[in-house]
Amino acid sequence: MNGRPLVNGELYEPLISRNFGRTTELKHRNKLLLLMAGVLGLRELELTLVTVSVFIAPDGTFNEFAVLPDTITRDGAERPIVLANDELKRAFEKYIKWLIEFGINTMPNKHYLSLNPNAPLFVDDNLKPFTVQNRGESISPHAMNKLLDQLIKNAGLWDAGVRRLSLVRTCVIESYRSGMSTNDIMITTGFSDDSISKILAMDYTAYSPIAEWFIKRKATKQKRLESFKIRRKWMI
Repeated sequence: MNGRPLVNGELYEPLISRNFGRTTELKHRNKLLLLMAGVLGLRELELTLVTVSVFIAPDGTFNEFAVLPDTITRDGAERPIVLANDELKRAFEKYIKWLIEFGINTMPNKHYLSLNPNAPLFVDDNLKPFTVQNRGESISPHAMNKLLDQLIKNAGLWDAGVRRLSLVRTCVIESYRSGMSTNDIMITTGFSDDSISKILAMDYTAYSPIAEWFIKRKATKQKRLESFKIRRKWMI
């Protein structure tokens, strides 16, 4: 199924690991992008437009509780997100350090760690803000879409049915597994209750004990049949 959720740690291996090579100049960006999408559930347009000030306070501290402004969210409503994942926080710190080290979107002051608070958080392969395409009254994050598609292909997951939508679906499933209520997931992802229910139904690993039981049942039945054939042969 195209757009299936990531399973069995595929977010980290191979998706992140295949895009985090030592020779990959933008490895810190790649990792944070994938974690923001797969752990926090940010969509392509949100990843494109979210600014430094959402995550960094004027005194340079990291905002573990952030609010996505209504100007960039999928449904036009503010959405809170909680950055409690340790791996995501480490990835964020390394990415910010990389931006500062290479003087990307920096300013000559001490506020916001010397970063421009209004600059988009993520940069493209040319170290510039990701571009968007105007489509009537809406805009399309074409450049971000293209990059995420390529990261999925780099990991060899495209032919296995993984798409950009897989990332936010994985966020929903993993949030539910961690103990979040469907109401909290609605608030932090912007999905409706019905959409969340449909996504949770895609978590086939939750039903693996049932599947395993049927597989073993079929194998046992086949063994009994083969045993009966052997006994019958000697009875004739």
